Amino acid sequence: MVKKKENLLVLGMLCLISAFIFEMFGNANLVLDVVMLLFITIAIFSNAWYLVLSSTDQKKK
Repeated sequence: MVKKKENLLVLGMLCLISAFIFEMFGNANLVLDVVMLLFITIAIFSNAWYLVLSSTDQKKK
């Protein structure tokens, strides 16, 4: 079973993949750039939150 904090990694990877797909197949316009930046921001924060949760679990052990 997947742990809750590992779902954050999955969310980050899905956001990066979707931003990459939008960049490959989309035309260059402002709305698409904002959507890609939103996906990248979600990926950064979810991966950062995973690192915080994993480091606090290691300190508890």
